[in-house]
Amino acid sequence: MILKKALVGFTLCLAAFSLQAEVIDKVIAHVDEDVILQSELDRKIVQAKQQIRSRGGQLPPEDVLRKELLEQLIIQNLQYQIALRSGMQIQPAELQQYANQVAKNSGMSLEEFRLSLAQQGISYELFLNDLRKEILTGQLRDALVARRIKISDKEIDSLIQSMNAQNQVEYNLGHILIAVPENADEQTESQAKQKALSVIKELKAGADFAETAKAVSSSPDAAEGGDFGWRTESTMPTLFANVVSFLRKGEVSQPIRSPSGFHVLKIKDKRGDQQHLVQQTNARHILIRPDAITTEADAKQQLSNIRQRVLAGDADFAEEAKKHSDDPGSAKLGGDLGWNNLGVYDPVFEQTLANLEVNEISEPFQSSFGWHIVQLLGRRTDDQTDAMKRQQALRILQQRKFGEEVENWIRELRDEAYVKKIVEEDA
Repeated sequence: MILKKALVGFTLCLAAFSLQAEVIDKVIAHVDEDVILQSELDRKIVQAKQQIRSRGGQLPPEDVLRKELLEQLIIQNLQYQIALRSGMQIQPAELQQYANQVAKNSGMSLEEFRLSLAQQGISYELFLNDLRKEILTGQLRDALVARRIKISDKEIDSLIQSMNAQNQVEYNLGHILIAVPENADEQTESQAKQKALSVIKELKAGADFAETAKAVSSSPDAAEGGDFGWRTESTMPTLFANVVSFLRKGEVSQPIRSPSGFHVLKIKDKRGDQQHLVQQTNARHILIRPDAITTEADAKQQLSNIRQRVLAGDADFAEEAKKHSDDPGSAKLGGDLGWNNLGVYDPVFEQTLANLEVNEISEPFQSSFGWHIVQLLGRRTDDQTDAMKRQQALRILQQRKFGEEVENWIRELRDEAYVKKIVEEDA
């Protein structure tokens, strides 16, 4: 994003602006501890006019254009001073990479681009200086404004609900109602809630939902096993809609209070939803790193001996990991690496896991970290749809708030700065 922002103004729409002309440069604005020169504004005006013409736009009055562009230069100068005071810098090699990208975006090699600038009377060093300022101020703006953006879980939840409604996600619901009489006293209501919680506990322990609904539900759908049918959020009671979007397939809700009593929902199935299913492995390993004392051959042999003892039943894998593994993070857990997405491990480690059957222990093998034996404990498909949706919602909210927050930040920056414009009688 920074690169794209930084390169917007640096294309071949740069019009001929002769630096060889005999112009006496002068200061046109004092900005905190720096100044803006007439040549900077003149160059900005020429570039802006060329960009407007290339888009087929109509040029604004000269005095309006000059005023707007001077203000842009003041804001950029203020940001650039902060960037420099913060120690931000861009290395020459990195700056050249950006320059290469500018040339590429213009359909030229860097040499062709430099020649084009020279033909227009534009100094390549001046171009690099402007590019440096654009990049650093963009990086500063992105970093500082990002810190100012606050997004609550409630905002994320609300956007997810809106996204689900737009996608017309349908839920196949199971429904149980533990009825509460109208005007029930506190004790009766408490007993009903406890009954609902007990039902939820049984369902989570594996009880059949349909049979449970037939036995305990007071809802008209009890005879059908609590089958509430396929519904979108817009076609179900609002109380239910506020809950279902946060449940995964197979999950059971907490009690939902309505005038009728306590409702218990189960997401039996979903459709029309964008799913993000991820393959995961559960494994444990023992790592031995060769050193000045332990050779590669020693490490391999030691692991081979451990493997043989574990396979023979003379040793426990977890205990051996605690004693011998050089991986401090997993050693104290008996070598347990937990459930992880495919692709997180060293490629050799990943490939070794892929070739194992569940509970099988590998032969010793070498990765970039040292020598290992690994045992595959399980494989599963993990539904990470909720996490993906939350990440998408977070990005959307950040993008929505970024522009507004940039304006607020720039306004504060401008209000707090010392700026003195020098009026030009001939402007």
